Amino acid sequence: MSDKKSWKEHEGTVLHSVDGFDVIDCELCGFNHIIPIPDEDKLRESYKHDYHVKEKPLMLEHQLEDKEWLDSINDARLATLEKISNGTGSFLDIGSGNGFLLGQAKKRGWTVKGIEPSDKAAQYSCSQGLDVECAVFDQECADRLSQFDVVHLGDVLEHVPYPRAILDLCNQVLRPGGLIAIGVPNDYTPVQKILSEDMSTRPWWINPPHHINYFNKKSLEGLLSRCGFTTCHSEVSFPMELFLLMGKNYLDDPKLGRECHAMRKQLERNLTKSGNRDFLDKIYGCFAEAEMGRTILVIAQKKTEQE
Repeated sequence: MSDKKSWKEHEGTVLHSVDGFDVIDCELCGFNHIIPIPDEDKLRESYKHDYHVKEKPLMLEHQLEDKEWLDSINDARLATLEKISNGTGSFLDIGSGNGFLLGQAKKRGWTVKGIEPSDKAAQYSCSQGLDVECAVFDQECADRLSQFDVVHLGDVLEHVPYPRAILDLCNQVLRPGGLIAIGVPNDYTPVQKILSEDMSTRPWWINPPHHINYFNKKSLEGLLSRCGFTTCHSEVSFPMELFLLMGKNYLDDPKLGRECHAMRKQLERNLTKSGNRDFLDKIYGCFAEAEMGRTILVIAQKKTEQE
């Protein structure tokens, strides 16, 4: 079943109303998303020319500042994929951004390809010697691609009007038995509920029209299952909302936000550098059990033809 229906056919309990949009617990889709669903063509133009210029003008600067930390995060993610897939292979990153993950994958022996709608980000990636095409991942794009061993989407699925349609295209370009890895914000968590309902904090994670969809582990795994994938691994990142509970209100103070981010980075670097990555994973496993974590990563396998 395609999710490309009129937004009026999407029904469910209204969770929040922000800037003229309602976030609903959609009965049709099985995950939370805004209505009305934004126009697909207008979004394409925005992500091509404006997103890395107007919405995220400091993204590259911050990523360069965070490079050591990002490299360790990306190495851990790639190591997990290599463990599940028994080695390296062909790697497609959809929404590859400035190419940091692709660069690490290439160093580790993967054959890499990126699809990135932002012309600014794609140009930077190409300047780093990466094979990145400035394009939207649609049917036309999928038809000209070969099949890959791994398809990765990091911070993509929350932005697209029709997630199921994107996952169907991913299925098309993924070999039987291949892996899909999806990272998205973890939203409508217990901590967010406490902060917004019990402490009168504004629902900061709701950001229409750029954030259309709001997943948690259960809803993302459910969507993947309906699209022909079997989950084989999931993990979360540090729950940044804990800083809000500790009195560090970074929501309206970007400088304080970077300071909190630096503390999170230091925690992860100290445990990784000291050879205690396993302990860090155990901590984050406990966060996942409590349905905490700012982001979720789910890795799932495409079913083989026999299945």
